[in-house]
Amino acid sequence: MFPVTSPITEIVASKGFYSFTPFADTGLLEREQITECEVVLADQRQLSPKQRNHIFALVSDISDYAAGIRLDRKHRQSWRDEMLRSLQLDYLIDVCDKEEVRRTLTYHYCQLRGIDWFSLAERTPATIDMSTARDFIDWLIELCIENGVPCSESLLNRCEDIRRYLYACILHRTCAICGRKADLHEVDRVGMGRNRREISHAGQRAQPLCRLHHQEAHDWGQQTFDTFYHLECIELTEELCKALGWKV
Repeated sequence: MFPVTSPITEIVASKGFYSFTPFADTGLLEREQITECEVVLADQRQLSPKQRNHIFALVSDISDYAAGIRLDRKHRQSWRDEMLRSLQLDYLIDVCDKEEVRRTLTYHYCQLRGIDWFSLAERTPATIDMSTARDFIDWLIELCIENGVPCSESLLNRCEDIRRYLYACILHRTCAICGRKADLHEVDRVGMGRNRREISHAGQRAQPLCRLHHQEAHDWGQQTFDTFYHLECIELTEELCKALGWKV
């Protein structure tokens, strides 16, 4: 890190911004062969009460799920440990209460992201910012989807990035509304006489829905269905098609 004076920044509507940072010792940059720099946009907003509530609710569901595994097989310690390891939740093996689960999940998330430990308390120097809270919530949601953690309400109501949520639901065949096992509801229909196995599905719009909600989408019409559930469609990427075993 080299000391620099405050940058001069101009924000250009609909284009981004230009930043000029005065640096007197240009010779130092040449000697060190520094040709690139990193620009970090720091979010000065602290997490909202709604985000805090969603984090605690998700932690509570994950904690109850881990505790349920313990209660169901309380005399089979090795079975419980292996189950948690198979779900990649081995860091919860020795965790007992919900507050400890929250601290453990937070620590694990910070390790994965390479960031400093943060707090959920209000107005402290370590309080999590709104952008990090957004990513943390969606990471917890992906953890629940990937491991089949039953939740007290639809994760559709908790997600911060609905497209990221739908991607995870499609990848793990989970209904975006109720969490049951899902099939793909093809918003862009294949059409008569076309073989699903022969055509490319990349770019096609779809939603992960269980049979009940799949039928509702057909019965109500797509626009009415999406408006009622505040749902969107997602375009299938080549990566998703390959994961689902569909033609790219």
